[in-house]
Amino acid sequence: MYWEEIRRTEHYEEYHKGTLPWSEVIRLIYTIKNKRKKGDKIEIEDDKVYMLCELKEKILYVINVKRK
Repeated sequence: MYWEEIRRTEHYEEYHKGTLPWSEVIRLIYTIKNKRKKGDKIEIEDDKVYMLCELKEKILYVINVKRK
């Protein structure tokens, strides 16, 4: 999977912004190796965090971030 930019969605800003600092979200996207593609969405998770993202036109949009 390849992207040139990472952005927050309105849903993330409204409901998930306080879960983790944005800098930590970015770091985890690049360090977590367990990425799965489900249709047009990408799931990124480890034993502590679950993220739901969407890749559109080389931009990765973060939709959801939850702690486990």
